[in-house]
Amino acid sequence: MSSSSDIEQYVHQLSNQATRENALLELSKKRENFPELAPYLWYSFGTIAALLQEIVSIYPLLAPPALTAHASNRVCNALALLQCVASHPETRGLFLQAHVPLFLYPFLNTMSKTRPFEYLRLTSLGVIGALVKVDDTDVIN
Repeated sequence: MSSSSDIEQYVHQLSNQATRENALLELSKKRENFPELAPYLWYSFGTIAALLQEIVSIYPLLAPPALTAHASNRVCNALALLQCVASHPETRGLFLQAHVPLFLYPFLNTMSKTRPFEYLRLTSLGVIGALVKVDDTDVIN
């Protein structure tokens, strides 16, 4: 079990390009054990921007298909954190109002059948699935 100071440190490290990859990995592993991670991610300065930067940075690798397993794992860790934000009752509406799911559509439109692309599509669907899992009219509309 991680302490909240460990989580705080990892969230802070997301803002720094040099420490982001490890922070993504650690936070995605520990997200189940820290129920308030979603609001912490949402309200921490620059954190959602850093996660979106991870997503946008691999757009050039989608066509022509050049996504490596390493790049796919890294962005999927960012997507796992976004799934955490999408599934939390306090941040779900804010996530939708910010139109974050629009950043995932390019991943769903890829055609490559390689494992990195399959993993990317599956994880992107997990984020969308977290939104529709609840009976919320804002999500449906």
